[in-house]
Amino acid sequence: MLEYVGAIHIHSCYSDGSGTLREITAAARKADLDFVVLTDHDTLRPREDGWQGWRDDVLLVTGIEVTCQHRSHVVVLGAKDVTGLRWKPLRRVLFDLQNQGASAFVAHAHPAHIMGISLKAGELHDWDVPGFAGVELWSFMHDICDGLTPWRIPSFVRTWQRFIRGPHPETMAHWDRVTAVRRFAAIGTLDNHAIVIPVIGARVLTYEVGFRTLRTHVLSEEWSGRPTDAAVLREALSAGRAFIALDLWADARGFRFEAETGGELLQMGEERPWRGPAVLRVRSPVTAGLRLLCDGKPVAEAEATTLEYRADRPGAYRVEARHAGRPWVYTNPIYLRREVAPHETQVKG
Repeated sequence: MLEYVGAIHIHSCYSDGSGTLREITAAARKADLDFVVLTDHDTLRPREDGWQGWRDDVLLVTGIEVTCQHRSHVVVLGAKDVTGLRWKPLRRVLFDLQNQGASAFVAHAHPAHIMGISLKAGELHDWDVPGFAGVELWSFMHDICDGLTPWRIPSFVRTWQRFIRGPHPETMAHWDRVTAVRRFAAIGTLDNHAIVIPVIGARVLTYEVGFRTLRTHVLSEEWSGRPTDAAVLREALSAGRAFIALDLWADARGFRFEAETGGELLQMGEERPWRGPAVLRVRSPVTAGLRLLCDGKPVAEAEATTLEYRADRPGAYRVEARHAGRPWVYTNPIYLRREVAPHETQVKG
């Protein structure tokens, strides 16, 4: 499989972002991205206007962020019609999206709080509503903006790197509880609007700068260079054939997590029945603090470019990596189940 790198959850001037799609795709090309997933609020107009497809050698996917009742937000790829879904109950929204064959992800499960006020909701209990393919495990802007006050914005614009914490611990813990019993894909997202601050005139994280920070690396068969590649990307993300990396610290291209079991080589996101001991291998393009976890509990770690572990029990195995002590890479699990229920053998959408 080939590796494609991109940015997910971007807002343009079609909703409350500051940039045009031409500006966004140009910025993505400068940042050496393969794809960008646009998620303007409650509108598919960019797709209707013919923007989905390859632009500036970047695959532009026109997704959407749907606002549900009680301020729950859902990031969606592959929706055909969202007319009338805004402010509807979450179950109704997900039911309609499933019928369209779309893939829905929980948006910003732990939203930023500014002046003690939560920006948007994405509650943990939302994950249990049928119809989700996965979750935004690390929402970058919500991470760095959490706790921000208006009077600190000028210094924040200059020193935002100091506010990077990584995925919220409660989001991680809840994800581990879910993946211990069923597949639930993780993606990394920006939620970047490139907001222009009044008076100051500066943008909070320009598109190009944002595109060099948190990215999702997707493993996929070779893309064709046609608009149909959007569906291939969506399927890979929904299946969890991806990992999240803060490429700001170091380019994570080439990072891999694999399992060898029963004579078969498994990649991230794949699920098989437990067949006895499995050999798990991690390799990193640079030396990093590698940590292997099973159902959320650490089982092996090393400061190295490689890690190998012989697993003697079933579970959802995943990897975290830190670069120079800072959060860097989070992989989707490889699922080695004691018993696989028929309905869990594939992710819809």
